[in-house]
Amino acid sequence: MLRSLFAGVSGLRNHQVRMDVIGNNIANVNTVAFKSGRVTFKEGFSQLLQGASRPPGDQGGINPIQVGLGMQIGSIDQLYTQGNIETTGQTTDLALQGDSLFVVRKGNQQYFTRSGNFQLDADGRLVSPTNGFVVQGQVYTNGQLQEGIADIRLPFGQKVTAQPTSDMRLGGNLNASAPQAPAGFSIDSPADRAANPASWTESSISVFDSQGTKHDVKIEFWKTGANTWQWRLDPASPTVTSPVTVTQTGGVNRFTVPAPPANTTLTVARATTASGLVIDAALLTPGPGNSYTVDPSVNLSAGDVLTVEYSMLPSAGGTGGLNGGTLTFDAQGNLDPTQSDAITVAFSVPGADTVSVTVDSGSGANGLTQYATVSTAVLRDQNGYTAGQLQNFSIDRYGLITGFFTNGTTNPLGRIVLADFNNPSGLLRTGDNMYQESANSGSAVLGFALEGSQSQLTSGALEMSNVDLAQEFTNMIVAQRGFQANSKVVTTSDEMLQELMQVKR
Repeated sequence: MLRSLFAGVSGLRNHQVRMDVIGNNIANVNTVAFKSGRVTFKEGFSQLLQGASRPPGDQGGINPIQVGLGMQIGSIDQLYTQGNIETTGQTTDLALQGDSLFVVRKGNQQYFTRSGNFQLDADGRLVSPTNGFVVQGQVYTNGQLQEGIADIRLPFGQKVTAQPTSDMRLGGNLNASAPQAPAGFSIDSPADRAANPASWTESSISVFDSQGTKHDVKIEFWKTGANTWQWRLDPASPTVTSPVTVTQTGGVNRFTVPAPPANTTLTVARATTASGLVIDAALLTPGPGNSYTVDPSVNLSAGDVLTVEYSMLPSAGGTGGLNGGTLTFDAQGNLDPTQSDAITVAFSVPGADTVSVTVDSGSGANGLTQYATVSTAVLRDQNGYTAGQLQNFSIDRYGLITGFFTNGTTNPLGRIVLADFNNPSGLLRTGDNMYQESANSGSAVLGFALEGSQSQLTSGALEMSNVDLAQEFTNMIVAQRGFQANSKVVTTSDEMLQELMQVKR
């Protein structure tokens, strides 16, 4: 009689546990990345009243006679199914698609979470806002990936150092129909340029020195043959003025300007006398060193003070004594592959290292060409930039964090690491949406999204709870009816005991 009473009590107790799990699921229906639980039951012990017997001869055997003693909790499982993705627009919100988990750190202890509603703390570390645990990954320093797993840190205002220009690339077209420049043509002569406008072209670009200072440079092309062009890199050096004193030897007026910095040559534009007389560069003839002879038609005498305007251009570095070279094309308008396609030129700038630039004319249709269309030859790009500060960042599906800096450059800052487990349902819940390894989860296998791990990230989104309310309400009804039925067993057993107590009457 008492066996049924205790069986009913076990049913009451364990159906209450099922209601506890259902209540917890419903309470967390809006918890980020929550994984719902499920209770399964198993039968309890059975009391053997009579054992089984073998069939004796021509008679059948007899099954054992047993009475069950109630039921028990079989398992409380974590349903590790994917939750829906909700868009938030917040860059630091990350949703996982797959079975992986984020790795976070508290001191020397690692935890794991599916909840990707991360934020930046005062030190620029990416943290879980519920407890301040720091998100883990690999970090980049000056664009170089560092070994090991460390805290992900994204401090706004982080600086990227200036990179001096070292490479340039030419592109575009030089007009095959352009007339050849006449003999004696000088790209430095305004008169020659004006007389032969179709025989030359130019473009400009900015380059950067070791201090990150921007300098404008000009590239000039002029046609020297049917399929040949000359080019020169011409830095737009600032004009310098300096007073000089005229000397006279043998009736010839001369003056000497200060020596230029290394790797540069002087180009004098003009000189001005104290009375305002302008002496154009055409009336000045360069001499030994930094001396210039003044044309006799200019009325000067020894001791006159001139204000000389001059600029410092790169010293000769290319073919034919130019800071450039020769471009040779074949009959199809492509660069001759046998010629050198990269020439290095250099020029000095005040207060910084010499700017040394390798100019690549490319090859094929993507490089310089000579087709019978308008000239569009340009310095297409260069690899230098000034210093900058971190302004913004983005996170892609691989977990790569890319920083956007105020100088227009982008640099990788870090990559978020993910953890995979043989049995993620075996992880131990520790609260705050965090998990720890358990004896049956297996050890964490660290990797990156879509590289060692099949999961991927979505930035600006969060994974929602996987609780199915329709299923939970159905489970609630089943649990309630199961509880009621077991309570009926208890009350009925009690009534039977009451009848037994009254037998003695």
